[in-house]
Amino acid sequence: MRIFHTFILLLFALTAAHAQQFGTEWMTSPSSADSSCVWFRRTFIAHNPPKCASVCVAADSRFILYVNGRNVSTVLYMPSHIDAAHPSVSVTFDVTQFLRTDSNTVALLVAPTATMASPRLSIGFFGKDVHDTSFATCSIDGWISSAASTRLTADGELMDNRYQMPAHPSYGDIITPVWQPVAAAEKNSYSANKDYGVAAESIFGYYPQRYNILNDDAVRVRQIYSPNFFDRADQSVTYDFSPGFYGFVRVTLRGCQRGEHIYINGMEYICNGEMDEQAYCRFTARYMRCVTISGDHYFNPEQVQEIEAIGL
Repeated sequence: MRIFHTFILLLFALTAAHAQQFGTEWMTSPSSADSSCVWFRRTFIAHNPPKCASVCVAADSRFILYVNGRNVSTVLYMPSHIDAAHPSVSVTFDVTQFLRTDSNTVALLVAPTATMASPRLSIGFFGKDVHDTSFATCSIDGWISSAASTRLTADGELMDNRYQMPAHPSYGDIITPVWQPVAAAEKNSYSANKDYGVAAESIFGYYPQRYNILNDDAVRVRQIYSPNFFDRADQSVTYDFSPGFYGFVRVTLRGCQRGEHIYINGMEYICNGEMDEQAYCRFTARYMRCVTISGDHYFNPEQVQEIEAIGL
């Protein structure tokens, strides 16, 4: 019996040590000092092909998680809100179906909040390989970051698509000069106060049957609306979505000039000049009924090919 108790205490100590390590390995972008959204990315090289894996994200901001280019939660972003009194949350995702045998790229698009201007987060990547050997990585070593093309403003969002990377930052090749190593955040400054369905033990594989638990707090699309009618002027066009909706609009544009500015109910979109491009908010939503689209001297209302209201 004494041996059994000793084993339980030892197991508890190891679990607590791992949990403490996860709680102190916080990172931030060294260039993230304003309201810009930030990409974080790391590629994990597999010594043996992974059989199953999960990613645990602890963050004080809103985020979208990608594994090998796929939005693993199939939602717009997580969580739906951040409590100012308890600004950090953690969510664990089962990413087994997105794994590759040789290497796996984990990437996050992170948006600041009103209470946290510079996003901070901590990532754990853990699972088992084909030999049933457990692995877990919580270090910030190897993580890189880069400013995204979206910035939050007092009026909404500014999305500058002129400088988008040729490949999606969460998958494929990246432009190395625009990425830099992450910076360590202050230790013991943050702790994930809310874990959606995952205990500390599951982070390191003690209860693998809990991998599929995901009681998330996410923002999802509930309905997509078309406008009832529109009213066109010389330099603007207004769409009516009566009786109104809560969410954002997605606008498909065609034939815009590179660098042309389009204004969509509080969102400023700077065109990249491709034949077709879409403008939509990543992280902001509001109540709307009428949506007015205007622009600079290059703008022509005929450039608007389609507008959809995304109800949340």
